[in-house]
Amino acid sequence: MEIKRTKERRRKENRKLYLHMAYCFAGMVLLLLAASIIQPDRKISEEENRVLAEFPKPGLESLKNKDFMIGLENYASDQFVLRDAWISLKVQCDLLAGKREFNGVYLGKKKYLMQIPAEMDEKNTKENLEAINQFYQRNSELKVNMLIVPNAAYIMKDYLPIGAPVRDQKEDMEYIKKQLSDGIRYIDVTETLQQHAKEGIYYKTDHHWTTRGAAYGFNAAAMALDIQGVATEYKIHTVATDFSGTLASRTGYHKAVDTVEVYEPENVEVQYLVSDSDNEEKRPTVYDRAALEGKDKYQVFFGGNHAMVDIMTTNDKGRKLLIFKDSYANCFVPFLIPYYTEVVMIDPRYYYDNIQTMVVNKGITDVLFLYNMDTFLSDNSLADVLMGE
Repeated sequence: MEIKRTKERRRKENRKLYLHMAYCFAGMVLLLLAASIIQPDRKISEEENRVLAEFPKPGLESLKNKDFMIGLENYASDQFVLRDAWISLKVQCDLLAGKREFNGVYLGKKKYLMQIPAEMDEKNTKENLEAINQFYQRNSELKVNMLIVPNAAYIMKDYLPIGAPVRDQKEDMEYIKKQLSDGIRYIDVTETLQQHAKEGIYYKTDHHWTTRGAAYGFNAAAMALDIQGVATEYKIHTVATDFSGTLASRTGYHKAVDTVEVYEPENVEVQYLVSDSDNEEKRPTVYDRAALEGKDKYQVFFGGNHAMVDIMTTNDKGRKLLIFKDSYANCFVPFLIPYYTEVVMIDPRYYYDNIQTMVVNKGITDVLFLYNMDTFLSDNSLADVLMGE
């Protein structure tokens, strides 16, 4: 009888405990929801480096096609209180569980975050290559080169998690080469980068190559670009030691920081002025120190991406270079400046003017297509710019 009473008492105590736990949990949820409603909406997430969703505007059409409900779900997710802390906690739990892939990014050895190479968008890639060939046919007197930079995950395979699958970007390079007209030279810097893979040629927290990686790439490409007297000595200036890039933002993994460096060639006396499509004022530098005060410190190079950047130099050789590029070019172009009278950078994602008119008016002599492999295989803007659409 006593045993029966004891069991009954324990059941009651357990029910009370579970009930209290349920009340506590419900209270916490309500408290978090209330805090999410009370706190002012955030415009951007510094951790994720992106614009956050705003409260959707209700309307008959949006309610009918479910856009309002989708927008409301995105808003609730983005504006939830302590969102960054929850993301960080989830990453830590995943790490403890042995997970090494986060939102399309591998966590490799020595805290390297490496973007998983993208699959080829066959339609866009084919259209871009056809447009490049047609551009060359219209401008066959120009020296046209292409440099596609492989991803860190391909170059630094030894740093990947064991068994992590990676797309063979060598096959992508071979495909691109075969599709190019004979007069277009493909510059392959893969072997050079692989030889220096352990020297910090890619950022740990960002998808770009570092200035060191770009320097090795430039030295490997100089001969193909017909550049003579390449500088061999540089003063290296460290401009930031706390860079946390796009891959850290995407994954929520913040166990590493990067150093951003600027290379200044020694014994080179060429001066220059820079202008871009977003700023009227010309400036005697490609570096934007104000960017070092923000999160994306890679924007120290040119202040980020612009539709068009024009660099006029005191080099009197008469060579004028047109570059079609993505952001990988931003830390590479400073190495090119001393060897050209003018360098024009075009980012097809933002450029809408007639490119053939610009080639003629500028008196362009050389052309370089400079992309990261991921961007080139997925780009949907280059063909339109080259075809003048």
